[in-house]
This record gives sequence, C-alpha cells and structure tokens, in this order.
Amino acid sequence: MSLLDPRTVIVMSAFLALVMMLILVSLRRSVSAQIRGLGDWIAADATFLVAVVLLNLREAVPPFLGVVVANTLVIVAVLLFGRGLRRFYGEQPPLQPLLLAGAAFFTVVALLALVADAYPLRLAVVTASLLCASVFALWHLSRLAKGTFGERVTQLALALSVTGILLRLLTIGEVGLESSLFKPSPVQSFYIASLAAGILLAGVGFILMVHERTRTELETLAHSLERTTQELRQQNEVKSKFLAYAGHDIRQPLQAIHLLLGGLFESNLDVRQQKTVHLMESSVLALTDLLNTLLDISKLEAGAIEPRMRSVDLDIVLAQLVQELMPQASAKGLRLGLHLPPEAVTVLTDEQLLGSVLRNLLGNAIKYTQQGGILVAVRRVSQGFKLQVWDTGVGIPEEHLDQVFEEYYQVDNPQRDRSKGLGLGLAIVRRISLLLGLNLTCRSRLGRGTVMELTLPAATQPSEVVVAAGEVPAGRLDLSGARVVVLEDTVEVAQALSQWLQAQGARVAHYLSAEDALAAPDIETADFYLCDYRLPGRMSGLDFLQSLQARAPTDIHAVLLTGDTSSQFIERVAASGWPILFKPVKPRELQVFLKLWRGVSQQTAPF
Repeated sequence: MSLLDPRTVIVMSAFLALVMMLILVSLRRSVSAQIRGLGDWIAADATFLVAVVLLNLREAVPPFLGVVVANTLVIVAVLLFGRGLRRFYGEQPPLQPLLLAGAAFFTVVALLALVADAYPLRLAVVTASLLCASVFALWHLSRLAKGTFGERVTQLALALSVTGILLRLLTIGEVGLESSLFKPSPVQSFYIASLAAGILLAGVGFILMVHERTRTELETLAHSLERTTQELRQQNEVKSKFLAYAGHDIRQPLQAIHLLLGGLFESNLDVRQQKTVHLMESSVLALTDLLNTLLDISKLEAGAIEPRMRSVDLDIVLAQLVQELMPQASAKGLRLGLHLPPEAVTVLTDEQLLGSVLRNLLGNAIKYTQQGGILVAVRRVSQGFKLQVWDTGVGIPEEHLDQVFEEYYQVDNPQRDRSKGLGLGLAIVRRISLLLGLNLTCRSRLGRGTVMELTLPAATQPSEVVVAAGEVPAGRLDLSGARVVVLEDTVEVAQALSQWLQAQGARVAHYLSAEDALAAPDIETADFYLCDYRLPGRMSGLDFLQSLQARAPTDIHAVLLTGDTSSQFIERVAASGWPILFKPVKPRELQVFLKLWRGVSQQTAPF
C-alpha cells in the first residue's frame, strides 16, 4: 500500500483527525470564555472523523452508510468549520441554515444513490457541494481576517482544499460508471489528500488563531491594568495631598486647644476643676494621636512610614490603654479586663504604631459590645507572644470575616451612615500590622463575640529606655520609698497585698474601713491607694477616694479592687476616673498599673 493510495490517505486522515480533536478539547478548557467557535471546530473534527471511518469501511458497511451518510458528514463538517470561524470573530450565525443545508444534501444524495444510481452525477453533486461549502468558509475568513499568521495558515488550508475539490470537479467526465474512491489515480489521491490535509491544516491554523487572540487579549489586559494602576496611583497621590492639607488645617484648632488648656492649668482652679482639665488634656492627646494615625494612612500607602523597632514593655502599653479606655467601657456597663503571663512581656515592635493598632481593636470591641465585657490577654507562644482582644459583642458573620479589614467596609452599615463611623479602623490595623510584620487573625461567632489575635516577636534584650541617674529601669517594679495605702477589710487579702508590696520596697499602711483611713494623719499624701470597693461602715472604697481627692492638693493615684462584675456596679463607678481590677487580682496585673503610675509620679515628684 503506497502513500498515494486513497485508502492510506483516508487511514492517515482518521488518525490525524483524532489527534486534532484531542488538542482542541484540551485547548477549550484553558482559553478565555470570550473566545468562541472552539465548540463548532470540535464538532466539525468529530464529524469529519466519523465520516473518514465510514469511508474507510465503505466495502464492509451498507452502501447507504458508506456513501450517503459519509458524504453528508463531510459536508456538515465543512459547514461547521465555517460557522466556527464566524463565531470566532464575534458573529452569531444561526444553526438552522446549516441543518437545512445538511438535510437538503442528504436528501439529494440519497435519491441519486437509491433511485438513479448514477455515480458521475452523484460525484458531481458531492464535489460541487464541497466546493461551495469550502469557498463559503474561505470567503468568510477573507472578509473577517486581520492578517495574522494563524489566519494566513487557515486561508492556505482552505485554498488547498478548494484546489483539490475543483480539480476533482473538472475531471468528473473521466470517471467510469462505478465508484472509484479507492481506485489508485493521481487525481483521486490528490482530491482526498487535499480535502483531508486542508481540514487538518485549518485546525492547526485555528489553534494558532486562538493563541494569537489569547496573547492579544493578555497584552490588552496588561495595558489596561497598567493604565488603571497609573490612574489609581495618581488618585492616591491626590488623596495623600488632600489628607496632608486637611491634617494641617485640623491640627490648627487642636493646637489652640492645647494652648487654652495650658492657660487653664496656670489659672486658679480647684481640685475638681484641675482633674477635669487633666481628663480633657488626656482626651485631646488621644484625639491628636488618632488624627495622626488616620492621616498617616496616606503615608502607609506610599511606603513613607518606616517603623522604629525597639524593645517595648507590652504590659505597660496595655495598662495605659486599659486606663485610657476604662471610662468608655464603664459608661456602657462593660467589664474591661487585662490578663498577663507571669513573666515580663517585652516585645520587638514600634510602640507608637502598635498603640494605634491596639487602640483601634479595643475601641471596636467596646463599640460593638452591649453587655458582658472585653478581655485583653497575652500568653507566651513559640513565636513570641500572642495578644488577644476578646469581646462578648454582636460577632461577625463568617462570610464577612475576610472583608472587615477592607477600607470603608462595615458589616452593619451598608447605607454608609456617617454616625456609625467611616470603617477605617480595621483597615488601618491591617496596614500597620503588615508594616510591622505581625500575624493578624480574626475569629468570631455571630451573637457570641469576636477575638482578634496578634503575634508579636519577643525582644532579645530588655526595654531600651534611657533613665536618669538613680531612677529604676522601666522593666522592673521598684517601689522603694513609696507610701502605699491598702484599704481592705478581709485580713488575709490585706496581708497578702501588704507582703507583696513590701517585697517591692514600698511602705504599706493598712486600714479596715474608709472612716479609719480618713482619720489617719497625712492620709492624702500617700503615693498609691489600693481600695476594696465594698467596705464596712457607711463609705465604700469609691466614696473614700472621692473624699480623699477633694482634700488632696494634687491628683491621687488609685485603683479599685472588687469582685463585683455586675453591670449595675460598673455603671456606678463609670464616672470615677479610676481604673478597676477585678478579684482575684494577679500580681502581674497589679504590677503593670503600679509601674505605669510610678512613671507618671516620677515626672512630677520622684519618690
């Protein structure tokens, strides 16, 4: 069997058609959904493959299948090929004309095969139909082509098929009365080979066309992304400039408030007014810090902020935040607790940026908690320290957990009600966490509460705090020379507190009731006051501190100790301004507040 034998050409065509169909099926899974026509090409290839098999089995199958059905399938394959071309270029040709053309061809060839049995006439009809379908497809491609290499290959393939079909049509008069499909002849071999090669080469061309279209789409998408990125960069620069100008304008009235408060400090104020001014100053300082954080988001986007990493006493930072936010939590009747590990908590971070993160997390927890409380907990892990902010608030639906850190996104505020905030808090938290290299995660149960987690690296060296001669480093608690008043009616608790304070170097005075303490000489000159809330007699620990503050020439430093966690109790002490530690009080929790207040005292009157 020679390579020019028609049967050999048909067998090779069947194998190549199968390979081409597998390639097209694989290609369809990977290309963009915007590229159409592949389905028609796969159908055309499958149809041509079935036709080739029927032609090859022509002597073994009924003549109706080997002649009528096989030739109809070849015509339909060429028509499907042309339809796929048109769909590739965005046209939407209906399927009905193709089906009608196939049905008409099937009817004519069936009549010629069954009634007339005139082989030359049947061959003329088949060849002429193939020529029309191929010319029609070539005309559509020439009309829509843009001159790419894949289009030229496909045009060449169709032109090859048209040439072979036209040559067969011109030599129909030389055929005999019987079928000569497998009769060795140059014309017949070239006819079959040109038809098979044309369809298969057109498949190669179509694959190249798909590749070129995909590459063009990717280049267009890349250019579009580049333009969009440039536009976003320009918009970001405009926003950054606006924030810079707005920050300048907003800082002006804040500066005026600072100056006015300074004037008030120098005026003749009574003790209560001085305390009010102190609270106002703390609030203005907190507002200034929040403003700076908000304005710095533009610098975060531009990469202009570089964290100043150093060793930081995390327990002191947390104590300051708890003291700052305690009135806000107490005003809602919420418990704000702090749980620390027994060892010192020294981490490597930027203290100011970390404070912004924690202030936002705690502020959010208080805002979205209506009952129960908030717990700030730190525990040792292999990577350093894990800091968790737990709340018993409304919780976050699971489908929103990945979006709560996006800018301006608020789960409960789809209408963008400005009274509920701007939705920037957690976006700033995420940006600063990324800048500091912190692992930030969120877990929540709807209606039960939320926990935000940060993993901070432990510092390899103690806190880098510059101290004056004779001062105690911030990493230790040294109460040498300090007078501490313990107001506690439970003897065992009072003894334990006194022993612990004396071990830190403090001089301790213990009283069982508020009346006894107020009767003591120079009671208002002590450095610290640790007061149980519930005391025997008419006065509570809160009453004692308020009476003492009225007598003291300066602000007193105190903490309330209590085992009462009811919302009614918290509401009663909300306006006191003194932090609360809930029993059982752990030494580490008490230590951080004493270290914090010791630092405040050293700025005015060292021990």
